[in-house]
Amino acid sequence: MLAFLPSPVLLLLNCILIPLNCIVIATPIMILGLIRILIPLSLIANLCEQCNFWLYRIWVFDNAMILKLTNNIKWHISGDEIPKIKKSCVVISNHLSWADIIILCCVYRGRIPTTKFFMKHSLIYIPFVGLACYALGMPFLRRYSREKLLKDPKLRNADIESTKKACRRLATNPSSLINFVEGTRFTPVKAKLARSQYQNLMPPKAASVAIALGEIGKDIDYVFNTTLVYPHNRYPSKPFIDLLKGKLKDVYADIELVKVTPEISGDYLGDKAYKHQFTMHLRDVWQEKDEKITKILKDSIKKAEK
Repeated sequence: MLAFLPSPVLLLLNCILIPLNCIVIATPIMILGLIRILIPLSLIANLCEQCNFWLYRIWVFDNAMILKLTNNIKWHISGDEIPKIKKSCVVISNHLSWADIIILCCVYRGRIPTTKFFMKHSLIYIPFVGLACYALGMPFLRRYSREKLLKDPKLRNADIESTKKACRRLATNPSSLINFVEGTRFTPVKAKLARSQYQNLMPPKAASVAIALGEIGKDIDYVFNTTLVYPHNRYPSKPFIDLLKGKLKDVYADIELVKVTPEISGDYLGDKAYKHQFTMHLRDVWQEKDEKITKILKDSIKKAEK
């Protein structure tokens, strides 16, 4: 609606509306989180959780309206139809930008239970947002390098426990665990340093999603494999900055609905055969995702040239 305004005006507007929405919603969420800690009763905990989920859904709705107000986005949703489900589920996605969080919430809004993101531990220090996400039960992962884990294997335990804790909360209140499997945003520079075998992706990290599936696999029906592409807002352009400027143009989201089976839900930590099989399977999934992104990019270029 206001996307016709100059970029500096839209940047100012988004830099007011998005943080304001976060502050207004995060404040009561943090208060309810504190009440939950101070009064450790299951009834109070469930009540606080329900209130927090309701507030979070308002936050998602507000962000969708802000996006609609300040950006003229063309949505291209392809692949499997997203069923409306009430049970917990897992969503995996490639990671391009901070904008991915808002985009995924918009794509799945009203179709799946409240979304919870696997987040980098450093994000807990973001004012209002970090503590609110902690109160919502989102798992914070430190994502240690392979070298650090080899030197001190005990470091892995913190991420494992954080993942298991988030999964335990799903037993009382259904949620959708969203995992950016690469563990970091893709850039050509990062991909080169990581010696990625993919053209458009970072190498996938299997541990957190495999542990989550091992914990809750028997209680969920689906994994939503999501492929995000912003063909006109690619590196070196930054999609989140473009979003703030009202310049986010086309958003492609391809959805693959994966039925949860014993083959993808096992003991990742204790079963070496399963660990190897899951890791190889995830690499195949990422190869298909990489090819899908390449096709979307080529098709979007052809459309732009017409």
